[in-house]
Amino acid sequence: MNKTWTIYPTAPVDFQETTEVPGIIAQLLFNREITTYSQVAEFLNSSSNIYHDPMLLPGMAKAINRIEEALISKDPIGVFGDFDVDGVTATAIIFDGLGKLGIEIIPYIPDRITEGHGLNYDAIQSLSKSGAKLIITVDCGITSHEEVNMASKLGIDVIITDHHVPPTSLPNAMAIVDPKVSYSIYPFPELTGAGLAFKLIQGFYNHLGIPIPNTIIGLAALGTVADMAPLLGENRTIVRNGLNELQNTNSIGLQALFREAGILETPITSETISFKIAPRLNASGRLQHAISSFNLLTTSSFEEANTLAKALEDFNINRRTLTDTSYLVAQEKANSLGKDTPIILISDSSFTPGIAGLLASKLTNEFHKPAIVMSHEQNLMRASGRSIPGFNLISALDECEDLFTKYGGHPMAAGFTIDSNNVSILKKRLNTVATTMMNILPTDPILKIDITVIPSKLMGDIYNWFNYLEPFGVGNPTPVFLAKNVEILKAWSVGGNAQHTRLKINDGISTWDGIAFGQQLDSISGRYQDLVYSLLVNNWRGKKAINLKVLDLQSSRT
Repeated sequence: MNKTWTIYPTAPVDFQETTEVPGIIAQLLFNREITTYSQVAEFLNSSSNIYHDPMLLPGMAKAINRIEEALISKDPIGVFGDFDVDGVTATAIIFDGLGKLGIEIIPYIPDRITEGHGLNYDAIQSLSKSGAKLIITVDCGITSHEEVNMASKLGIDVIITDHHVPPTSLPNAMAIVDPKVSYSIYPFPELTGAGLAFKLIQGFYNHLGIPIPNTIIGLAALGTVADMAPLLGENRTIVRNGLNELQNTNSIGLQALFREAGILETPITSETISFKIAPRLNASGRLQHAISSFNLLTTSSFEEANTLAKALEDFNINRRTLTDTSYLVAQEKANSLGKDTPIILISDSSFTPGIAGLLASKLTNEFHKPAIVMSHEQNLMRASGRSIPGFNLISALDECEDLFTKYGGHPMAAGFTIDSNNVSILKKRLNTVATTMMNILPTDPILKIDITVIPSKLMGDIYNWFNYLEPFGVGNPTPVFLAKNVEILKAWSVGGNAQHTRLKINDGISTWDGIAFGQQLDSISGRYQDLVYSLLVNNWRGKKAINLKVLDLQSSRT
């Protein structure tokens, strides 16, 4: 698919002069809307820890008081989580943090297929029978009005910790800890479920006057990166400190997982979480049950850790195979809709809830439109959707609220459950809504370029500065560069289906190894190209090499 290249405007000269950093680094900061000297100093200072007072969060004081009552009375606490990495790590944070204080914690993570997302009646009954008089929800609960009322009838108090956008009316819970409620005064509203679980433990430990366990910040970093939250403000602090903890983690489970993934001796970065750790932690919930990932994160047994890590590795391999096979079906169905269809909405009996979101993401990347993939479940359809920049998927679903049994999510990712009889109405309505929304968006995906510079000019002192910009992710993307008129010395296909291309590239000073994922470019050997790229660190057997990740290219005009 063609991409539209856009290069950020050059930073003002006075900004570059006052930042006291190299010009390339100043430009990267300016592109990320870090435009004052104080913002630059705060962003680059590795010792700058922005941890806001947890007591500023709405409902925090009530939550802490109720947890303290449970601590004194020795009542068990049920923790209801979610099956994705954010939900599982949030559950583990509460389990670890409160469990270390002697509170009996009863974790409950729903089955993705039979229960779906959100608090449910069976879970409440189960936790009640286990003796819970208090339930803490993590990464969910803000739309669970009826379920909270049911818990109340059973004599159970509910503390909701959730980061999703709340409905107009809120559940009648004992405390609601959500920075997105209308009356919140919390300075940073973009915490994840794991981030809020961390703040709850931070608040409670501060209340008791004791330091929080080291492992908790690592778990919060895993959930924050995996949930694709913006890595700015407090999230940046959580992830930066969490990466340091993960690099030297004492968690037996994570050590086993890192060993199985082949990353035990390599630097742990936000990219490592996104592409190595999170897929494995997610795999159990996609194919079986996420309790395996929770048990891995909380085990104190070396034998159990190794067994679970191997199981997650197997799940992940099977997940990849299932996704690849199902995507061929999804591709065919998407193509049959025609290029003018504003939104992809497909279903098939072979699609499972565990991979629906992955299929939707791949469709969105290939076709540059929002995509929703539905799986069959008796008389219901369970759906997962992904979107493109500028298209607010949850707003589009809001226009169809009356058709859903349940729905929720974010602008870029959302899901719903719907009666099969309502699907035809949904298709018509979503197509109408999407047509209006897509008309104001660019036809081709936009590739944002930070600055024009050849790779050789990024080495030495400049490259060392990149460490201060990390962690990279949403809100602070990996820097993207344009190198003009570079020579492609060699290009050859790699991968099981020859779907990737390796390249030898000469920028006029040095020769570089490059990789173009998902691009077949073997016909460009010997040509001069304008190359859009980012730097890729390759750690192999203790040796570090800088390669180029080729994002796009086109024939040079000069």
